[in-house]
Amino acid sequence: MGKAILYVHDEKLLGSLKKRLNGQGFAQIIAPSTPGELYADALDGHPEIAVVDFYTSEKELSPMVKKIWDKLGIPIIMLAESCDIEAVQKWGESVVATILAKPVRENELSAALVLSLAAARRVDKLKEEVATLKESIESRKVIEKAKGRLMERDKLTESEAFRSMQRLAMDRRISMRQLAEAILLTDRIGG
Repeated sequence: MGKAILYVHDEKLLGSLKKRLNGQGFAQIIAPSTPGELYADALDGHPEIAVVDFYTSEKELSPMVKKIWDKLGIPIIMLAESCDIEAVQKWGESVVATILAKPVRENELSAALVLSLAAARRVDKLKEEVATLKESIESRKVIEKAKGRLMERDKLTESEAFRSMQRLAMDRRISMRQLAEAILLTDRIGG
C-alpha cells in the first residue's frame, strides 16, 4: 500500500497507530500536528486514507477534514470518545467512512481500513463508469444531431445517413463523434 495520514494528538496512540498501519502495509505515515498542516500534508502527500482523532473543542478540524474529502475523496476514519460519536456523525456524515470508538482495537482498525479502502475503490470505479456513460451520451447526442443534418440536407433516410457516416468515419479513420462534430461545424460554416 501507499501512504496514510494520521492526525492524532495522543503520542502513545499515534505511535501505536503508526505501528499498526505499518503492519497493515502502509509504507509512509504522515503525522501533521495542526488541522492546517493536516490539509496541506494531505494535498502534498496524496495519502490513500486518513485517520483523524476527533475533538469537539477543535473548531478548525471539521472544515479541514471536509476540504480533504472534497479535494481528494479519500476514506476518512474518525477516532472518537464514545460520548462524541453522535457529534462526529452530525458533522461528518457525508465525509467520514468509519467512526471508531477509543480505545482503538487492532482488529477494528484493520477491518475499518480494509472496508474503507474497498468502498473508496468502488466509488472510484463508479465515478469512472458515470464519466464513461456521460461521454457516451454526449457522443450519441452529437451523432444524432449530425445524422439529422445529413437527412435534412441530403434528403437521406435515417439508416442511409447513419451508414454514410459510418463509411466516412472508417475511410478517414476517425470516430463517429469526430465525424459528427466535423459535419456540424461544416454545416455551421456553410450555412
